[in-house]
Amino acid sequence: MGKSNDELRHVLVIGSGIAGLAFALFMKRAGIRCSVFEAYPYTENVGGGLNVAPNGMNVLAELGIAEALIDLGTPTRDFVFQSNRGRELARFRYGDPKKYGQPAVSMLRSTLYKELVRAIKRESVEIQFEKRLVSLEETSNGVTATFADGTSVEGHLLIGADGVQSAVREHLLPDGPSASYVGLVAVAGFPSIADIPSMCPSDAADMFYTFGPNGFFGYSGGDAGGLMWWANLPLKREYSSDELRNFRWSDAQKELLARFKDYPRPIEELIAKTKEPLRLNIFDVQSLPRSHKGRVALIGDAAHAVSPDAGQGASMALEDAEYLAKLLRDCDNYKQAFEWFEEDRKPRAEKIAAEGRARASEKEIVSKFHSVIRNALIAIFVPLGKYGTDWILRYKIPWEKPGRLRSR
Repeated sequence: MGKSNDELRHVLVIGSGIAGLAFALFMKRAGIRCSVFEAYPYTENVGGGLNVAPNGMNVLAELGIAEALIDLGTPTRDFVFQSNRGRELARFRYGDPKKYGQPAVSMLRSTLYKELVRAIKRESVEIQFEKRLVSLEETSNGVTATFADGTSVEGHLLIGADGVQSAVREHLLPDGPSASYVGLVAVAGFPSIADIPSMCPSDAADMFYTFGPNGFFGYSGGDAGGLMWWANLPLKREYSSDELRNFRWSDAQKELLARFKDYPRPIEELIAKTKEPLRLNIFDVQSLPRSHKGRVALIGDAAHAVSPDAGQGASMALEDAEYLAKLLRDCDNYKQAFEWFEEDRKPRAEKIAAEGRARASEKEIVSKFHSVIRNALIAIFVPLGKYGTDWILRYKIPWEKPGRLRSR
């Protein structure tokens, strides 16, 4: 194993999202010093909702926080596909814990983030906020990161976990692909179950996907006692930062209520009872020629941002974090660890990203005729395994077992 080499005395992590915090925790377990630097001020209430699939929950179980998140969130039972008239098209069990070791769990992103930060504090891992990266300089013995406040820090390796708009990726691949707007805007809300009279609390365990001519609408449980809903709306140009920050929910709410007025209950109630919605542009990152160079490597959305339609963003970030930390612990040198990480993770990440883009295309606004055809195809092919997820969910990294894990 590679723990004795001197190249890992101090690893810098840029970005305190899911990938960065989980990676730092695994490095702590591996006995390697790690420091995290985040561009923004500390805030707990960041982001919308997410579903951590069993493959991601198994990573969180290795970190010892899966049980807490199961209690704080809503374990997912079935995926339910329905038409805009309320007819069930297909249903399948998702994330059977008996099969995969953990359930899938829906929650607010802030809930997952807070649990990771609590673990970081318990383990006394260094984390600094308001440290916006402006430049990197590599030497034969390490890498220096310089921040917008004029400070700098030296380390032996640097890991870019700074999200879809990664500054580290720009350094690593200045001429490579950047984040691309996919032509969709996501709108989401998070009402309480108690505010939706037509919905039974047990319904929150299912994730509903509603398809109709006026677009797609999804909803499920979120944090315990809460719900989350989301709609993807086509828009040729992305919203500016000012538009995202200053949009009038009353106007958008009227537009959504009109768009989905003929969709089944409780969709109109979910929209009407939402007070503080989330709106954001959807980006992904096409295949990168490489995810590492010299002493710098990328993980999570910085390496392979996938459409939310894949349902794997958080889980892929968690997988990356555990696997790269494991390789850095086990390999003779960081170069081998980076090479194996790319070889083993790239095929899986690209396949999942492709599935996400394909699913996004199925949620477009279409004519009534095309909507009927699409729903008929869903009813036929989903039960036949079109949305087969076993190859995604069964992936598990054996932390205690030395060596690499080939992509599956």
